[in-house]
Amino acid sequence: MPSDPLSAAEFGGAGRAPRSFDAAMIAAVRRAEEPPAEEPPAEQEATVTGPQYWARARVPRPPTTRSRTGITVSPYIPAPEEQIGSPEILRSLRLAAPGLIRTANEILDVEGPMPLQRLITLTARRFGIPRLDPQRRYHMARVVGPQFRVLDDFAWPNGVKPATWRGARRVGDPNDRRIVDISREELQNAMEFVLGDVAELIRGELVTQAAALLGYPRIPVPARPWVDEALDAGIASGRFLLSDGAVRLA
Repeated sequence: MPSDPLSAAEFGGAGRAPRSFDAAMIAAVRRAEEPPAEEPPAEQEATVTGPQYWARARVPRPPTTRSRTGITVSPYIPAPEEQIGSPEILRSLRLAAPGLIRTANEILDVEGPMPLQRLITLTARRFGIPRLDPQRRYHMARVVGPQFRVLDDFAWPNGVKPATWRGARRVGDPNDRRIVDISREELQNAMEFVLGDVAELIRGELVTQAAALLGYPRIPVPARPWVDEALDAGIASGRFLLSDGAVRLA
């Protein structure tokens, strides 16, 4: 991701009037974010994660909102950070490798796709290590990284193909997840959702509405290049068409 923010100048002429996402679609996702009226019994709480997390957790998957093009938007749920082992377990990464890989897989089942470095950080926290020095982080990445598909420094859950994944997650609080921690594929899915029932939108309007769809009322200046790169990648791949500063679905 480039370090210098791009200009926020408008592209092209006037486009269609901005479409509000405060209506049915956002309302449906927000309802899914509200806590249930009754707390489930203690024995039913999702305290155990693992492969196929949602099936094992004894809780329903988060409700989704689907666009006419097949993009689904659901609430973003961060992976659990409860400690499951002591730091001493990681003294020998060779011996700890099976547990590290299993734990990383559990985290990805909930939160992936996600930055590989965040995956390493959360895995270490589950073994009681809140911070990793560069050397240990490097060695943990060598253990965990090869077990998963890593694209543009984002780790993907096993069985999920970046090219065909059709999901996007909306945060309840923008502080829950940084925009730069959202994969290009997820940002493009949000853009496709926005373009699903309009003819076209100018670039600036499209990225603003896509961010709003994902729960961000504004795009921080340092994150703007990352969102612009996602759009540019979608145009380069032929997923979106750019003409006179306006973007539409291919």
